Amino acid sequence: MRATHRFFRTAAMTFDADTASVFQEDSVAHLTALINDNSDWIWEVDAAGRYTYCSARVTKLLGHTPDDMIGRTPFDFMPPAEAERVAQVFGAIAGAARPFAGLVNRNLHADGHVVVLETSGVPIFDAHGTLRGYRGIDRDISAVGERYLQLESVYATAPVALGTVDREGRFMLANQAMAGLFGEDAAGLQGRALAQLFTQGGQRMTQDFLLAEAGHPLPHHEFAWDGRWFFAEARPLADAVGRVIGLSVAWTDITRRKHAEQQLTAANQQLERYAQQDYLTGLYNRRYLDDRLAREIARALRNRQPLSLCMADVDFFKPYNDTQGHIAGDECLRAVASALAQGAVRPGDVVSRYGGEEFVVVLCGTDAEGALVVAERLRAAVAALQLPHAGSPFSHVTASVGVVTCQPGPRTAGGEAAPCTVPDLLRAADQALYAAKHQGRNRVAQQVLA
Repeated sequence: MRATHRFFRTAAMTFDADTASVFQEDSVAHLTALINDNSDWIWEVDAAGRYTYCSARVTKLLGHTPDDMIGRTPFDFMPPAEAERVAQVFGAIAGAARPFAGLVNRNLHADGHVVVLETSGVPIFDAHGTLRGYRGIDRDISAVGERYLQLESVYATAPVALGTVDREGRFMLANQAMAGLFGEDAAGLQGRALAQLFTQGGQRMTQDFLLAEAGHPLPHHEFAWDGRWFFAEARPLADAVGRVIGLSVAWTDITRRKHAEQQLTAANQQLERYAQQDYLTGLYNRRYLDDRLAREIARALRNRQPLSLCMADVDFFKPYNDTQGHIAGDECLRAVASALAQGAVRPGDVVSRYGGEEFVVVLCGTDAEGALVVAERLRAAVAALQLPHAGSPFSHVTASVGVVTCQPGPRTAGGEAAPCTVPDLLRAADQALYAAKHQGRNRVAQQVLA
């Protein structure tokens, strides 16, 4: 009985060992078949990018046997320009020892036609954590891949800076124009945080995410950075259930346009100054005086503040012009204009050429007493020029000044408003000037509107 039991135990052990061996062989064969018959080509490369394993699928994809591939790199089977492009991208990936997916690339079949593959892989490390290589798959996407690569090329080489950032503000994708702004290549920019590269852009991105989550449109904007101007637009990216997972951004360089706008603005401002300026003296002209005086009268009435006007006229100017000539007459007017401008010392004072040899100075917030002081200073400033004038009893160029002051407010018991309009002030100033001339010239005469 014991012998029988030993026989059966021995037989059972022999059967189990044989069955396990057969099962193991079947499993290896089954796994090999799964790998070789898979629609994807499975591969492994060492740290130098050389193939150390290739599944049999490579023969159907590229027309080469696995033995043909071992020891060679993926770039050996690509057109030269494509090999350079993919090597640059894969170099950045391997340098960071990170997994990758969806790397689309062109390869040459053994018969010469182009095969478009989509490559994905994961890094392999040894026991010490050192990168030993990559293991991954290639899938034939030639049916749509060429179109994809064309679109990818358009994206990569677009003159507009394009990029995609995730919810943490890291670049998931960027074209050459975007990467160039940060001194990087497109692959090197992936995974970098926008806020660390460009603080203002990171702040704007945070605002855009908040708006996108609330369902609001994202407004475009312009910004200046590193000596250039950009027009920025952003659009939210959503997943299948509508959650915002990132932003697609486009920055267009508008530096030339901005410079043109600035030049146009400066030119318009210059034209405006020319429209307001007297061509001979550089002072404000009559047109500007009328407009400015109307605004100052309105402000004086609104604030119930006094407003004064000085009208100056060069004495005996016609004889000066007749004897010295028109060129000398122009020089005289320029000198008088400069003296009057220096005499009106407050920033708010307005000095203009009224016409011919007449000038008007608007003194905002100045009462009659203060205006009289300014008028005398203006008269003295002209006399101090000591410009010789043989046709004048003073032997040099002088000016007479008429002063008028308007004190806003009712002037009658019935509340009738004081006559404080542009014509009123100019007429009263002219009358005061006439009085100064009638009194002997080279003097100041005053009139008050109450």
